[in-house]
Amino acid sequence: MAYVDPKENDTNQRETNSHAEEDLQKILNGQHVPVDYITVGLDRIGNFVPKTKKTVYYIVGAILINDAGQILMIQEAKYSCYGQWYLPMGRVEREESFLEAVKREVEEEAGLTFEPTTLLCVEYGSGYYYRLTFTGHVTGGKLKTLEQKDKESLQAEWIDPVHIQNKLLPIRAKDILSLIQIGYKYWERTSEQRHRPWLPLPNKHKHIINRPLIVQKNSNSEIYVLTSSEGGVHFPCGVDFSRTPSALLTAFFILKEALGNTKNLRPRICGLVNLEYGGEPGSKEDGICFSILVSLDAPALPQIENSVFKWTQLTDPTLVENICLLFKEGKAVPFIDLHAGKS
Repeated sequence: MAYVDPKENDTNQRETNSHAEEDLQKILNGQHVPVDYITVGLDRIGNFVPKTKKTVYYIVGAILINDAGQILMIQEAKYSCYGQWYLPMGRVEREESFLEAVKREVEEEAGLTFEPTTLLCVEYGSGYYYRLTFTGHVTGGKLKTLEQKDKESLQAEWIDPVHIQNKLLPIRAKDILSLIQIGYKYWERTSEQRHRPWLPLPNKHKHIINRPLIVQKNSNSEIYVLTSSEGGVHFPCGVDFSRTPSALLTAFFILKEALGNTKNLRPRICGLVNLEYGGEPGSKEDGICFSILVSLDAPALPQIENSVFKWTQLTDPTLVENICLLFKEGKAVPFIDLHAGKS
């Protein structure tokens, strides 16, 4: 039997841990970390190719609140909801980035130009439906009036939230009420209480990818993250393969691969920490990559059954502190999985 130098093993272990910690910090800092290997789902997607407005639907919207605490809303011109009020919102076009789309929608529907500063939340639903809501600062333009009405909207106004709360304003659909609540929570918080401001990274993906960063915090405050060595050290990812996709389901499939038995586990989505999307001219696929913080919340660190996986302990004090912060309310971008409940 070949002799294995324990010192060499320790060195390899430290290098593996260091690589995982570096990648995790990059993701949390809003930097690109490539997806080189898909752990689950590829064998189930068949010939599905994500194409904007054909097989996948990306909707973008904006929550803009002025210094008086009023929220920007538009009055609908569509026949089905004529005269009702809604947030400036619409579908992303082919070969258009999310930021280009949301700025276009606000200008078309409200007459204002604005600069997005951060993603506020993401909703994730059936039929490959994704809605991304942003906030930012108005930079110019003039509020659209009834004299300027067109097919995009009748007009836009800054609305006092009391009118919404007291149901004095005819709202097109109640689905925006939770978004408005998220927007005001963010607006009311101090910069220290808010999540780090970040925007989607421009990067192409062939698939709709969930990258759940599955972490376990033990009672002694040690933090472990699930990693895989298959195809190189990485955080295991999954491709959505269902018409009713769920990021939490992806996490369960990965945990089943790693642990075998997931019967008593109750993983919890803490929020979104990174997002990548291309939308470039000439793209053959319009995939997306969600990096989601998932807390295992197990009473103890579960035993790994598949040797490809391992629990990597985080040793960098700054990284440990950053992860602990993300467990707190308001410190991660809300990720609303419509099949698992609100994160």
